[in-house]
Amino acid sequence: MYSLSESGSIYTNDKIGPEIYRMQIKLPLTAQKARAGQFIHVKINDSSRILRRPISISGAYPESGIVEIIYRVVGPGTENMSKMKTGDFLDILGPLGKPFELPVENSIAVGGGVGIAPILFLSRQSKENLLTVVIGGRNEEEVFWKDLFPEKVKKVVVTTDDGSYGIKGYSVAVLPEILKDGNTKKMYVCGPLPMMKKAVEIADNSNVECEVSLERRMGCGTGTCLACVCNKVNGGHAKVCSDGPVFKSSEVIL
Repeated sequence: MYSLSESGSIYTNDKIGPEIYRMQIKLPLTAQKARAGQFIHVKINDSSRILRRPISISGAYPESGIVEIIYRVVGPGTENMSKMKTGDFLDILGPLGKPFELPVENSIAVGGGVGIAPILFLSRQSKENLLTVVIGGRNEEEVFWKDLFPEKVKKVVVTTDDGSYGIKGYSVAVLPEILKDGNTKKMYVCGPLPMMKKAVEIADNSNVECEVSLERRMGCGTGTCLACVCNKVNGGHAKVCSDGPVFKSSEVIL
């Protein structure tokens, strides 16, 4: 795992959804190395907040040196981030963690909530016309993500719980129909745990290889403190920050 400490200036920090912000940071070294599925560990500019915040990378642009994150305001730390302005500086560690394998032909990526962020990065790093994306939200306001995906994805399928946009229902409900032709080679999943469990179950029933990106509270972010362990299928534990956050679904217990 390659990682570094880098201080970067904020280029943009805009609200793009319900309590959701997109921040672009000038981090030229990180932008060169980042891969889909990895995260940065952000030091909050508040002396009362000791621990860094792990936030998935949603995009990296080596030419401009920009790294993009999309985060939800869930507490004082991320609220502090949401108030930062262009030109403010952040201290980060990254890119951290094990990334996704890049998509092959007839791959599907399923995302929910801010778990869509690493799926977005995956779609940006994928080759053209390989990846079908499935995203879901409670209502139309929560599926703003649909407009962020690049044109090179094969298709974007959108579901909403209330039917206000796209297909009514949960995102995983459309998977059996997509998988029934037997052509899908790989699935990627990131989002709320119940959604991930169901998606993996459907992938297993269809004999489709699946990678999952796990979310955990983290301390060090580098595999030292053991605050983010998960259970492995064959016994023992894995460190989500350094052994993951991306795992084969057959390796870990969700």
